[in-house]
Amino acid sequence: MAMSSEERRRRMHRAVGGSGSEKTARRPRKSYEELMDGIPELTAEEQQEASYERTARRVSSSRDLFGVMDQEESQPNTNIFEENASARASRRRSAEGTSRYSREDSFEGPRRRRPAEAAEEDLFGLSEEEDGNAFESRRSAREESAASERVSRRRRSGSEAEERRSSRSLRSADGESLEGSRRSARSSRTERSARSREDGPGEGGGFDPRIIIMAVCVLIALLLLIFGIRAFAKRGAAKASSRAAESESQSVAESIEASIEESIEAEPETEAPDSVLKRASLMAAQYDYDGAIELLKTETDYDNNEEAQMAVAEYEEIKGTLVRQNVKEITHVFFHILMPDPSNALDESRWGKQAGGYNSLMTTIDEFNKMLQSFYDKGYVLVRIHDMAHIEKQADGTEKMVEGDIMLPPGKKAMVMSEDDVCYYEYMVGAAFADKMLVGEDGRPTTHIVKTDGTEDIGAYDLVPILDKFIDEHPDFSYKGGKAILAFTGYNGILGYRTDETYDPSFDKNAVGYGSAMTPNPNIEADRAEAVKVLKALVADGYELSSHSWGHRDMGAIEMSSFKTDCNRWEKNVNSLIKEATGKPCDIMIYPKGADVADWHGYSHSNERFDYMYDLGFRYFCNVDSSQYWVQVGDDYLRQGRRALDGLNMWLDIDGGKNRMSDLFDNVSEIFDPARPTPVPGYF
Repeated sequence: MAMSSEERRRRMHRAVGGSGSEKTARRPRKSYEELMDGIPELTAEEQQEASYERTARRVSSSRDLFGVMDQEESQPNTNIFEENASARASRRRSAEGTSRYSREDSFEGPRRRRPAEAAEEDLFGLSEEEDGNAFESRRSAREESAASERVSRRRRSGSEAEERRSSRSLRSADGESLEGSRRSARSSRTERSARSREDGPGEGGGFDPRIIIMAVCVLIALLLLIFGIRAFAKRGAAKASSRAAESESQSVAESIEASIEESIEAEPETEAPDSVLKRASLMAAQYDYDGAIELLKTETDYDNNEEAQMAVAEYEEIKGTLVRQNVKEITHVFFHILMPDPSNALDESRWGKQAGGYNSLMTTIDEFNKMLQSFYDKGYVLVRIHDMAHIEKQADGTEKMVEGDIMLPPGKKAMVMSEDDVCYYEYMVGAAFADKMLVGEDGRPTTHIVKTDGTEDIGAYDLVPILDKFIDEHPDFSYKGGKAILAFTGYNGILGYRTDETYDPSFDKNAVGYGSAMTPNPNIEADRAEAVKVLKALVADGYELSSHSWGHRDMGAIEMSSFKTDCNRWEKNVNSLIKEATGKPCDIMIYPKGADVADWHGYSHSNERFDYMYDLGFRYFCNVDSSQYWVQVGDDYLRQGRRALDGLNMWLDIDGGKNRMSDLFDNVSEIFDPARPTPVPGYF
C-alpha cells in the first residue's frame, strides 16, 4: 500500500525524536540501520526534489550568515574548488559511513556543542515562511543546474547513505514546524563545518579556541614547573653552601679574599690627579724633570688642569738652570758592613785582634748617619755608575763607552756610593752585625740581626735600610732614584744566605782548589730562591750589583790560573743568581783590597786579566784610591777610584793631619764615633 508524503514525514520525525509541533519523551537511541529500517525508498522525482530543496537551503543559509552570496557559487564552473566544495563534504560524510543524526544519536552518544555551533543554531533558527521567502526571492535557474549536477555526481558515486540523507532533508524541509527549520540549519552548519575542516583556516575556517586555551595552559604549567625546579635547586644550593660555610669557613674566606685581589688586579683604578701630581713632584725632586713633565701631560687632563700646567712651567724653568756634571770629577765613597754595636764588635777582650780589624775597616751606624747628613748639606747627590757613562753599540758592531749627561742644579755635586762584602760572613756571627738581608712587609729590603743580648730584630741595621730611610726624608739626595752599589763575594754565599756550591750536601769535599768545604746546608735551594727574591727587591729599590771576586783575592797578584778559577766560581755561584733576578749579567767589578789588574794607564785588551773579565761581561772597574776623584773613561770601559770612609781613614785625618775628607766633612772629629778605641790600628 502506497504511503502518502505526509505519512512519510511523520514517520521520519518520530524516528529521530519527535515532530516539529510536539516534544516527545526521549527514547532509547537506535542505530543507523534501525532508524532507516521501514522507511520506504523515494522515487526519482522525490529524490530530485529533495536535492533541489537541500541546495536551496544551503545557499539561503550562506546568504543570511554573510549578508552576501559568493560570486563563485552563483557562477558554476568558474572556480572548480568552490564548485566541488559541497561534493567533497558529501564524499567525506559518505566515507564516514553515517549521517549527522546517526553520529550524534547512535554510537558516539551526546556530543557537547561548541559555542560556535550554538551561535550558528541561533542564527539559523528561522521560521519556515522566512526561509521559503528567502529561497524564492534568490533562487535562479543556474543554481538549480549546479545543484542538479552535484546530485548527479553523487548518484554516480553510488552512495546510498547520501540518498537517504537527501530523503530525510526533503522531509525536514517540507515540514512546517520550527523544528524542521532548525534541523535544516544544523544540516547547513554541518556542511560548512566540513568545508571549513577541508579548506583550512585560509579558506573560511578557523582555529578551535579550545586548542589555544589548552596550549596556553600547557605553557603556563611548563613555566611553573621550570620556576619550581629552579627555586628548589637554589634552596638546595643555599643549604649546601650554608653547611660548607660552617665546616670550611676559613677556606671560603680565603677564596673570597683571592677573588677580591684578582678583581683589583684585573680592574686597576684610575689614578687620581692629586696622586699624579705627587708622583711628578717626587720625580722632579730627584731631578727627572723630563719624566715629570711627560707624566703630567699624559696622565692628567692637562689642558684643563691649571695646577699641572703651573708645575710643568716651573719644571721647564728649572731645566734651563741645570748644570752638566763632569763625570771625571765625580767622587766615589765606599763602606763595609756597618757596625750596629761598637761596644761588642770593638771589644778586644771578646774578639782579640779581630776587634782591631773591625775598628780600622768598619763604620758605625752612628757615623754613617752623620756622614749622610753632611753629604746632603754639602750638596752631594747619589748617582748610579751607569749614569756616569754607558755603552753604545756602533754601526760597525763595536762598543763605545759614552759619557752620560748628569744634569743637576747649580751647587749640586754627583757622588757614587758602594758597600763591600754584603754577604754577612760567618766569622762575624756573635759580633752583633746584621746577619741577613730580607724583603720587609713593605716590599723593600731590610735586615735581620741577633743583638748582643741574644734578642732578634728586623730593621735598619745596615746601609741599605738606613739609606732608604734617609732618601725617603730627603728625596733630592738621589738622582732619578739611584742609590748605591752592593758588592758580593761568593765563598760564604750572598746576603746572609749560604748559597755557594761548597754548602751543597752533595759537594765533593776533596775538590781541588777549594780548600776546606763548608758546613753542608740542607736548605741550599730555598736559600738560593730567597737570595734571588732579595736581589730583585734591591734592583727595584735603586741599587746596583757588583762582583767583589769569589774568594776576596788580590786579582792583580794571584796567578792567572787562580784568577780564572776565581772568576769562574763567581760566575757560577753568584752571577747565576744575579742573572736570574735581573735578566742580565753583572757588569761591575769592585776589586777586593782595592788591587787593580793594571797601573794608572788605560786598559788594553792585551792585558789578559782585563780581557778575560771583559769577555765575562764586565765594563765598569773600581779600585781604591785616596784622591778626591779618579775617573778613566776608555773606549769600551769606565774605571773609577774609591775612597774608604772607615775608622782608619778618619783617624788619619784627625791625628795624622792628612785632611783627605775636607770636601766631605767640615770637622771629621764630629763624625768619629767616641766609642772607638784609639789609636785606630792600621789594616792587616
